[in-house]
Amino acid sequence: MSVMPGAKLVLSDFLKDHPQIYRRIVIPKELKWELQDKLDQDNVTERMLFPRLDGLSRWLKRYYGPGPNELTPANDPSIRRIP
Repeated sequence: MSVMPGAKLVLSDFLKDHPQIYRRIVIPKELKWELQDKLDQDNVTERMLFPRLDGLSRWLKRYYGPGPNELTPANDPSIRRIP
């Protein structure tokens, strides 16, 4: 089942005409890891949402990458950046 009444309609135009059928939710960055963990438990992952190679690579990067409390060169205050 789809919310689009026709195959030739443009989604952005349809949503502008029907603002009551969607809602934007902004998730604070502090809750990102907790939310992803809960979605992972329900098997809602990048692999399932984007089943091709790009979804798998996103999931592998997150799964094997640094967690929310691990330092990386991007967030390590001991590494001095040259402007």
